Amino acid sequence: MDLIVANWRLAAVAALFFLGVALRRAAWAGADQGRAMLKFVFNVALPILIFGALTGVPLEREHALLPVTAMCISLAGWGAAALVARRFALTRTGEGAMVLCAMSLNNSMIYPFAALSLGAAAFSQLVMFDMGHAVLVWTVTTVVACRYGSHADDIPVLLKRTLGAPPLWVLVAALLLNFAGAPISKSFLHGTLLTGQLLMLMVPLSMGLLVSTRGLRRPEVFAAVALRSLFGLAVGAVLVWAFGFSGSAAAIALIGAAAPIGFTAVVLSSRESLDLDLAASAAAISVFLGSLWIPLAMLFVPR
Repeated sequence: MDLIVANWRLAAVAALFFLGVALRRAAWAGADQGRAMLKFVFNVALPILIFGALTGVPLEREHALLPVTAMCISLAGWGAAALVARRFALTRTGEGAMVLCAMSLNNSMIYPFAALSLGAAAFSQLVMFDMGHAVLVWTVTTVVACRYGSHADDIPVLLKRTLGAPPLWVLVAALLLNFAGAPISKSFLHGTLLTGQLLMLMVPLSMGLLVSTRGLRRPEVFAAVALRSLFGLAVGAVLVWAFGFSGSAAAIALIGAAAPIGFTAVVLSSRESLDLDLAASAAAISVFLGSLWIPLAMLFVPR
């Protein structure tokens, strides 16, 4: 019972996704409403979540390699996805969606299980790993999305869209507050984080409105899922060996490396008019599989 209560977010993700599918099948809502929700998520929900999740996180030297690990995993996924996409002869928008799927790590799915089963030291390692991914998402990954989108050859517009992204500015503000040691109420940050998590539940609902049965039958969708978790795990294993991680740090790095496709892949695919069918379908499958293996993987994290 405690496990179910503590992981209400995963149950809510599944319920809202299938609600979106049902609404689409009943023709009560569709892709237009799904895109409108994702636009709201990008401009409002994500900045709130980032501020609540990252502000106040202690920046300790011994955690420096975990953010670097997350960044390297995402960058390796970018290169591998670009090669695989060409084997499938995907369009530019399809390649962009596959790249975003490989680069976006859904660490938020790990947090509920981590909060339930890990001690403070291991949980802080997960937060630092996630911070590295968050920094990359709202800098490099956002630029990559723009490059695959409709502004690929317009550098001023690309820079404007990237530098004008609300999540990026909130991320910078959160990091500056951390470095400055700003005294911010923990209860305020907790409330902000909870608000952001609740608003992010709009993403699985929008995915249900966007995903199609045709998308679930596309082989490139399953290739994107494999790139994110299987290839990511292989890269993570190499980095764990190269950086000499052990104990909980090694376990956190490996679980994070194999994390499901992040919702940011769907959000950025929508924003830049990429292959949203591919991104939403791959994310839906990946999140479902993650809900099965993540609880088991957490059992092997050293306490």
